[in-house]
Amino acid sequence: MLHLLNAIRAFEVAARLGSVSKAAEELRVTSGAVSRHIKNLEAEFGIQLFERGNRSLRLTPEAAAFAATITEAFASMTRGVEHLRAAYRQSTIMLTAPDTFLLRWLVPRLNSLDAALGGKSVRLTTWTREINPADRSIDVYVGVGPLLDIAGLTVIEIGAETFGPVVSPMLLRDHEVTADYLWSLPRLDIRWPPDMWTNWAREAGHVLPPRETIWYDTLTYSVQAAEAGLGVAIGPGPAVWDALQHGRLVAPLGLISRPGRWFLAWRSDRAGSTMNTIARWFQHEMQRSAAQGLAGVPEADGQGPVRSAIGRARPSGIPGATSRSSAGRRG
Repeated sequence: MLHLLNAIRAFEVAARLGSVSKAAEELRVTSGAVSRHIKNLEAEFGIQLFERGNRSLRLTPEAAAFAATITEAFASMTRGVEHLRAAYRQSTIMLTAPDTFLLRWLVPRLNSLDAALGGKSVRLTTWTREINPADRSIDVYVGVGPLLDIAGLTVIEIGAETFGPVVSPMLLRDHEVTADYLWSLPRLDIRWPPDMWTNWAREAGHVLPPRETIWYDTLTYSVQAAEAGLGVAIGPGPAVWDALQHGRLVAPLGLISRPGRWFLAWRSDRAGSTMNTIARWFQHEMQRSAAQGLAGVPEADGQGPVRSAIGRARPSGIPGATSRSSAGRRG
C-alpha cells in the first residue's frame, strides 16, 4: 500500500478540488503526473474512479466513498504532524542574531542560557532577513541599532552599542602605544556592514591617514585576524569583550558609545515567563561581560588604564595608559 501513497494523495486532492489542473497546482507537480497517478490507481483497483466530462471530473459512487475516507485520513495525519511540531516548539527556542554576535558572544554562554530556561533548548540561526512578526519560525531576534517600533512586536533593550579599534598585544610590545603607531599597522576592514572605520573616526574625532587595508567579508573574520596579530580592527563590544578580558586583544583608545542599542525582539503573542527569563538573562550577561571586558580598558576620552596584557609596551601619547614594568628587560 505504501507504494501507492503518492497516487492516493494525488487522487484525494483531485477529488476534493474536482480538477486535475488544480490538484497539480496544490501538489506542485504537472497535470500529467496527477493523471498518471489516477490511472495507476484505477489499474491497481480495477475500477474507474472518475466519470470524465469535457471540462470536469465527477467521482464514481465507489470513488466518492473512498475519497471521503482518505480525506479524513490525510487530515488526521496533518493534525498529528502539527501536534508534533507544537510539542517541539514548546521545548525549543529559535533565536536569530548577527553571526559575529552568535560566534563571539552567545555560543560560549549557550549552556548558561539553556540552564536558565530550565529544560528548554535554544537553537541558533544567523539573522539574514528583516524582522517579520508574522514569521512564526523565529521566536527571538537579537539586533543592534535604533529600537524598533513595529506593531505586534515586543522590543527590550539589553545593552549599549559600543565599538573601537582593537589589536593584539603582541603588536604593541616594544613600541610606544600612540595613535600614530596604531595607524601605522595594517587596517583590517569589512565589506558589511560598510564604513566601520569611517564611522568610528567621525564619532571618535580622529582623522585616519591613508593606510594599507586588508578586507574581510564579516566582522567575525576581521576580529579574529586582529587576535592573530594581522593588524587593527574595529570591534563591537560583544565581539571583543571576552578577548579584552583574557588579554587576547587590547583597546588602547577605548570603546565609544553609539546612539543605537542592542535589543531583543519577539512577537507580542509570545509574551510570558519564558521570554521574561530570556530578557533578564541577556540583560544580566551583557552587563556582566561588558564590565569584565572593559575593566582595564581606557575610557574613550583617554581616562583609565590600558590592560596590562599589552606586556612590555611603553604607552605614550594616550593619557592614563599604563603597562607592565620593563625593569630587568634584557637588551
